[in-house]
Amino acid sequence: MIFKKLLSDPDEVTKKVLDSIELKEALLLTYFNQHCFNVYYEDKAYRNLIEQKFNAYQADLGIYLALKLLLKNDISKIVGTDLNISILNELIAKKIALVIVGGKFEESFVMKEAKKSGINLLYYKNGFFDESEVESIVTQLNSFNANVIFVGMGVPKQELFAEKLSRALKNKVIICVGMFFEYYFGTTKRAPVFIQKIGLEWMFRLLTEPKRLWRRYLIGIPEFIFRVIKMKLGSKVT
Repeated sequence: MIFKKLLSDPDEVTKKVLDSIELKEALLLTYFNQHCFNVYYEDKAYRNLIEQKFNAYQADLGIYLALKLLLKNDISKIVGTDLNISILNELIAKKIALVIVGGKFEESFVMKEAKKSGINLLYYKNGFFDESEVESIVTQLNSFNANVIFVGMGVPKQELFAEKLSRALKNKVIICVGMFFEYYFGTTKRAPVFIQKIGLEWMFRLLTEPKRLWRRYLIGIPEFIFRVIKMKLGSKVT
């Protein structure tokens, strides 16, 4: 069961990243939220990656409640964006070199924002590229001596790309972050803090991006609840 392997302590996740950097060990890290579970349920390639290659942490209210229901664990709820900020702050403090792949920013904008934030950014590549470009991008990334690579391209595309990077670039920490840098650089607005605290950030996102997200939430949430109940009653994820 995927829920048994999910990390649920934000300090543990951050420590895993820092330890992997210090020991020069490869690490594939990603988040796992309600939408990820629905993709996991339907996409065998993504499911195999999450089960076999990635360290994944629970990253929204839906997964937190599912863990409480299925495993009755005494856990903390992780907010993916907040955890990524915490990890990035550690990397900034330690001046650790990194690369960002993802989003649809101008390179000059990202380099400028990174400098303002104190990020030791060696290279930026936007996430909208064709499959035919992957090999050349991997070769290009290999020329940079970065300890950490952030990949933000959406699920499951980012995990598939990150796993290819991990095979080609040895001993790198590769962290999948979705839309994190859109929030971090301020090009997409997050929900007000009080909405985040009551677990309704998804509703704010739906109201601000209905065309892109209506299916994920209005259909995806009921699907997620149904599938979790099936698991509770003993049915297997197939």
